Amino acid sequence: MTAVFSACGRYRHLLDRDVQLFGIVALLVGINPSTADSSHNDQTIAKDIGFAKVHGWSRIIKANVFDWIATDVGELARVPHPASPANREFLAAAAAEAEILVPCWGDRAKVPRGLHPQLEETLMILRGRGKPVVCFGLTAGGDPRHPLMLPYDTALVPFDGC
Repeated sequence: MTAVFSACGRYRHLLDRDVQLFGIVALLVGINPSTADSSHNDQTIAKDIGFAKVHGWSRIIKANVFDWIATDVGELARVPHPASPANREFLAAAAAEAEILVPCWGDRAKVPRGLHPQLEETLMILRGRGKPVVCFGLTAGGDPRHPLMLPYDTALVPFDGC
């Protein structure tokens, strides 16, 4: 279990979890990190690990559109820089390392409208790798569903949205 944080500790760039011995590496891209770190999981990471076991992934890398650590996504509107200058580089490196890319940030309506362009920028980074981009289905607005409340038998589908 590893985690990469900014020097100030307010940004979590990446989280990495070994799940099982064999399988592919998956990058899961959420909206923003919560409380998981190198020694414990939060509810979303625990669910991500469960999906990794179901889908036969050996390892997951967790990155986020915004790397500001917050338990409330609404906080993104109240901080001057919800994505650190390093976030894009960490996201691109993780996408290069993974074999399958899974955006899973949920409905964009929860994100302040002024931050929506960062979602498209993130998708450009993912699509630029030429690797499969899949999701756990779509929200009513066409965004990739967040895994937390989904059953483990939720199928992955190609993601062409946004």
